[in-house]
This record gives sequence, structure tokens and C-alpha cells, in this order.
Amino acid sequence: MRLAWRMAVGAIMCLGPLLGATEFSGASSSHVSVAMPDVVHFDRPSTYAAMARAGLYFRTSGPANWNVAVGEVPHAGTLVPRGSTVVVDTAVEAPRTAGTTVMPDLLYRSRSEVFAAMRLAGLYFVTKGPATWTLVTAQHPRPGASLPVHATAVLGVARVAASSPSGETTVPHVVHLSRSRAFAAMARAGLYFSVRGPADWTEVTGQVPPAGTRVAWHGSVVLAVAHVVTVPRAPTVPRAPTAARPASGLQVPDLVGLSAHAAETTSARAGLRLRVRVAGGGAWNMVAAQSLRPGARVARGTVMVVRGVRRVAAAAVATTTVAPAHFRVGIATWYSYYPGQCATWYLPRGTRITVEDLATGRTISCLVTDRQDYAPGRVVDLSETQFSLLAPLWRGVVEVRVTW
Repeated sequence: MRLAWRMAVGAIMCLGPLLGATEFSGASSSHVSVAMPDVVHFDRPSTYAAMARAGLYFRTSGPANWNVAVGEVPHAGTLVPRGSTVVVDTAVEAPRTAGTTVMPDLLYRSRSEVFAAMRLAGLYFVTKGPATWTLVTAQHPRPGASLPVHATAVLGVARVAASSPSGETTVPHVVHLSRSRAFAAMARAGLYFSVRGPADWTEVTGQVPPAGTRVAWHGSVVLAVAHVVTVPRAPTVPRAPTAARPASGLQVPDLVGLSAHAAETTSARAGLRLRVRVAGGGAWNMVAAQSLRPGARVARGTVMVVRGVRRVAAAAVATTTVAPAHFRVGIATWYSYYPGQCATWYLPRGTRITVEDLATGRTISCLVTDRQDYAPGRVVDLSETQFSLLAPLWRGVVEVRVTW
């Protein structure tokens, strides 16, 4: 008994310095960096637990009664100092009916976010695109659709090169974007930002530095913000068309969307000479834009310049058939987005629209794949590429007619 007591006392004396050393090393660990955990689509308790394990504080941008995390700044895997404060975007998710689930919105989500969202929704999915994909570009069924648990969705995917955390990134165009879209755009660019304006701001009114500026990864941008109250305007009644005077000459055909052979045949039949311009040279198989407005009267032998592109088979997109001959007249703006795609607040995703510049008569065609916030007079947000076909980017806005 006495021998056992002496052995216990000796063991405590030996372990004393080791315990002291362990406590000291723990105190100094606050100066090391830790990896930002992936908490997207985590519920409230799981988010708190993940942040506690990583040794990070966080603040939320969303309702006080949130129950699910929908975004994070910086991105998961980014090295941050232990004990620093990060931002978690939150939302309130309604409970789903037993046996059914809701298709999440996966457009332009990263690979890890897609796996987390589909796992949380209880759904399987198959992809159409490269095996090393990094971004979702299309989905079927549409977001918000009710599906049986363990149903299979189809995702169109693509590989998008990511910016290097140790290099530079491009400041996105966030002026006139809503609060949620500004957070999403800055998170995708890997940038922090501070605001100048009211705490309950709803829209960005200015930014420093301007869009397109190259800055360091995780740099800080200053946004001027305001609280904008949107008042729905009364529906406008289109004016009765005035009788056009008869014009002489040949009528210009609409070649946008036609194949190379069909465009050459149609222009020759109309008595026009066709000149094709292809960006970067090479083969083309579809007309993306034309210099003369369809329906205009020109002399025989007039040269019409068209822009040819190489059409690549895209992933399956759930398109919505809309009756033709509908139109809206208003303002078109631009933002950093995928060429050939655009955003509206009144048409469903998958709708093909034609946008005509009322000042010059130039027309372009694009596919609605994004949603814009309602603003009086604004009818479409175009990509930089599509807007530049109508007017220079420095103009910012043009008056257009949108037909679908």
C-alpha cells in the first residue's frame, strides 16, 4: 500500500511540467492560422459547433430567427487567424412535408456547395459537363420545385478557373444590386467590403474602386449604400402603332440564330452581300448579331456585316414556352455575367428574348438565366458582351424594347 502511494506521488511530480507545457502551448496557439470550415446549409447548432471547433467567432447577415447557413465570407478552406471574426449569411428555411423535398437553387454554386445542398435536401443528381467541373450553369427541375425524397436532378456543369488566393482578383460590378446580390458577388470574388450609409440599406449606389479594377485577393472595397423603397408603378398601356410610310428597296431579313448555310442562302435570296466577322478567327456555324435591323429597307447589293460564333451543344436547360409577340419598353443595364445570358424580374428562366436598341435599331438575342430586382423603368440586365453589341459600356444604360 505504501509503495503504491509513493508511485502515484512520483507520477504526479513527473506529469506536472508536461501539463504546464501543454497549457502554455495552447495559449500560444491563438497566433496560428486555421482553415475556414464549410458551414453552408448547416443548421444553427451545427454552425455554432463548427465555428467553436475551428476557434473562430462569427456574425450573421440575415434574420434573427435563422435556422440555416446559406453562405460564408471568406470561402471554406481559406486560412484565417484563430480567434478572428467571419461573416455567415443566414436564412429561415421552412420545414418540408414528409416524403417530399424542395429543389434548391444551385445556379453558379461551387462543387462543395452543391454536394452540401443536395445532401441536405435528400436528393441525388447527375451532371452533364466535364468531370472536373467547378460550377453549376443549369439545373432541372427549377429551384423551388417539390420533389419526392431521393429523386434525381440533372445539373449542367462547367469548369471555371478560380482566382489564386495569393494573387489578384477583379472587383465585380455591384452598383444598383440588392443587399443579397452584393454579398453574393463579393463572396464569389473573394473580397471583403465596408459600407457607407444606413444600417438597413437595400441597394448599392456606388463603389470604390470601380468595377474591373484588379486588387489583392481578400482586399477591401468601399460601397456607398442607401435604403431604397420600391413603389410598384401602374401598368403602362402601349401606344397604338402609327401607320408607317411605304418604303422602297429590299427588306432586310432576320439572320440572328440561323446556321451558316441558312444565313448565306437567306441573304443571297434577299439580294444582300454578306460579310462575316468571327472573334479570334476560325470556323463559325451560327449568326449572333447583324449590322442591319431586320425589316429595314435597303438597296440591292448592300453589304450586311454579321458576327459569327461557334455554337457548342449546351447542357439541358428546362425551357419555358411563352407565347410570342409580347414586349416591354424600358432601360437595359449591364453587369459581369456569362455571354449570351441575361436577367429579368418578370420572365421565367429559360425564356429566349430579343433586345432592340430603340436609338440605333441594333438587336441581340439572349437567354434568361438570372433574376434581377424590380426597379422602375428597368426591363433587362445584359452581360457585358451582349451590352457592348448595342452600345459602348461607358454609356451604362440604353432604351430598349424586349420581345419574347
